[in-house]
Amino acid sequence: MAQKVFKTVHDVARAAGVSVATISRVLNQHPNVSAKTRERVLALIQQSGFRPNAIARRLANGRTGSLCFLLSNRDIIHSFHSRVLKGVEDYCQQQHRQVIFTTFDYGPDDAMPTETLPRMVREYRAIDGVLVAGTNYPNLLHYFTEVELPYVMFGNNLVTGALALPRKNAVCFDEQAGAREAAEFLFELGHRHIAFVGDLSQPWYMRRQQGYREAMESRGLPIATIDIRGETDCAELGRRSVPLLLRQHPETTAILAQDDETACGVLENLEKLGIRVPADMSLMGYDDISEIRYLRPALTTVRVPKATIGWKMAEALAGIVAGKPAKPAPPLPTELVIRDSCARLTPAA
Repeated sequence: MAQKVFKTVHDVARAAGVSVATISRVLNQHPNVSAKTRERVLALIQQSGFRPNAIARRLANGRTGSLCFLLSNRDIIHSFHSRVLKGVEDYCQQQHRQVIFTTFDYGPDDAMPTETLPRMVREYRAIDGVLVAGTNYPNLLHYFTEVELPYVMFGNNLVTGALALPRKNAVCFDEQAGAREAAEFLFELGHRHIAFVGDLSQPWYMRRQQGYREAMESRGLPIATIDIRGETDCAELGRRSVPLLLRQHPETTAILAQDDETACGVLENLEKLGIRVPADMSLMGYDDISEIRYLRPALTTVRVPKATIGWKMAEALAGIVAGKPAKPAPPLPTELVIRDSCARLTPAA
């Protein structure tokens, strides 16, 4: 009788009468599988000739050497996440690992796994774990936990309905501290009427606004926020904010934008109205994305350690894959980058 050949992990699961998740546990040597089931699955695999390279390596040492960088609900060309990915690649190159990049668009109520979930993640056989970047929701993370696929996420963009940064399986940076430092720098330049421009429906921008608010309240200064929601183009949000700001808070002498793209839109509209930056209005961005190197005046901003985030994510995931206990890490610090778009306020004569 001819020996049956299994082509996929699903074939093995059907033949063994177990779930794909159970096959994963057997191949990854998890203890919560009965000895009888483990023996049956391994016997089927060994007898069938089922030996894709990734599976062979897993049978030998439980690893493939590949990590998946999964960018969710974000534009693939955005420079912020490209720098995070660069940090991942730098770590993996040093550690002789491979990075596989893919994208995924989904919603917070989608049942997992969806048919649109990339196959390498849905079948999780050619990778050791997932680096979760972009905008993400708990349903995807619950799926990874259920199938016991190791993951580490960029925690600042996890949407949970709460503002607290995640502590488990996450690398984060301190958004509030960065915004506080930005507002305090503007205060030191003599500004007392500082406005925040952003979309407070997004938790990451709300954390930045909170940092701004803390700095203003600690000095007894008025809060001035332009909150524009539903605008996906941040530069357009910045452009739209200018007439609202001038009408609602005409005394403003300095603006802290939610991010650099928003600051670009603010600058464009201020220039159209003949308001000079920084002579008439100081302007501060956030993120320090690469595109702003072309901006004139050069934008003062809050630098996020994007490549370090990627490195730390890959390092943490490699530790989890190796069986080391995951340790919560404190948020990474930001850095104030002083350029030309902010000036000392000259007292009125």
